[in-house]
Amino acid sequence: MHARDTGAVSPTSIAPTADPLEAIIPLLRPQVVLSKVVSGAGDWSIRKPRYADPSFCLIIEGSCWLDPDGIEPLELHRGDFLLFPETPSFVMASEPTLEPVDVDLYPEGDAHYGTSDGLAPMQMLGGYFRFDRANAILLVKLLPPTVLVRRGEPGSARLSRIVDLITEEAVAQHPCREVILERLVEVLLIESCRFRTERPAAGEHGLIAGLSDPGLAGALREIHADVAQGWTVEKLARVAKMSRAVFAERFARTIGMPPMQYVLQWRVALAKDMLRAERPSLAEVADRVGYQSASAFTTAFTRVQGCSPREYLRTEAAIPGP
Repeated sequence: MHARDTGAVSPTSIAPTADPLEAIIPLLRPQVVLSKVVSGAGDWSIRKPRYADPSFCLIIEGSCWLDPDGIEPLELHRGDFLLFPETPSFVMASEPTLEPVDVDLYPEGDAHYGTSDGLAPMQMLGGYFRFDRANAILLVKLLPPTVLVRRGEPGSARLSRIVDLITEEAVAQHPCREVILERLVEVLLIESCRFRTERPAAGEHGLIAGLSDPGLAGALREIHADVAQGWTVEKLARVAKMSRAVFAERFARTIGMPPMQYVLQWRVALAKDMLRAERPSLAEVADRVGYQSASAFTTAFTRVQGCSPREYLRTEAAIPGP
């Protein structure tokens, strides 16, 4: 496997961009599959099972406790937005000490827990996304386990305006309510990821954390601006203005994979999108993502995907769309 040393990347179905987040969101193709209003009053505690797709909640009124498996419990308040790129089993409750009751992940219709007129009423918009299946596994790895944006955080005024629009739409019964909510929640997803890039939470890892590190951010932007460049750890370390050893260690610790593994995975992600959307020749795909021949590209693709590009296309043709 040998990457080219020079040459710009030809336009792809996902155009080259120096903004990694801008490149990743189109590959995820987020689609709101379901959203509903969930409410609670009095004493209540429920447990929901693990779910593979991303989910979200936006607190419209009041507050509640959320205790996800493997993650510290959180108290959520009005205006807070939380995204799980992968949804763990979790307990949601009015008080963290209450014994939870198992419930379906998303029962039919809006859901209410506790009493009808109890104290401390809570209302939230909850639901889940579906990311495009082709690259969801890789791209979810690049997001932190949770993306939490609290109302009132410094710099969150723009997000708060989106939250207010969603809140207004969620509690009303206007025409096209579901369509508008879907679009607003998609915007909120993108905006919250961008916000966290600029203000990462403590201990965060993945692409968002990498983009908040000036040295790593520069290297990431160079990779995404010209994925077909003949990247090496040494070249990327020079971009980051670090020694090779320091750069390699910091990249792996922050992003969650070594630098050249990231380059390989991103090339294959772009290639999969090209193959599905455009059906170019393997030689053309190889050139556009940085390999000198179709055979070198096939070897790299198979290493990541577990099958050849042609086998991948045959499998995709047999699977209904997302």
